[in-house]
Amino acid sequence: MQKRKDLEKKEEFLAPYAQKSKLTKGRCHKEEEHDYRSCYQRDKDRIIYSTAFRRLEYKTQVFVNH
Repeated sequence: MQKRKDLEKKEEFLAPYAQKSKLTKGRCHKEEEHDYRSCYQRDKDRIIYSTAFRRLEYKTQVFVNH
């Protein structure tokens, strides 16, 4: 498993306009930094595994182009 510091080093290869996790301004409510996951990975997991997001599973939105 890769450590958070190693993941942040890989972010240097992203596009220049990409938001890098080590350059974040921080959070309104301070949290302890995790050894293995960046703040963006933690936020992504909070969204994906939230009840509201899981309710959207198997739903399809169809747009008809006239």
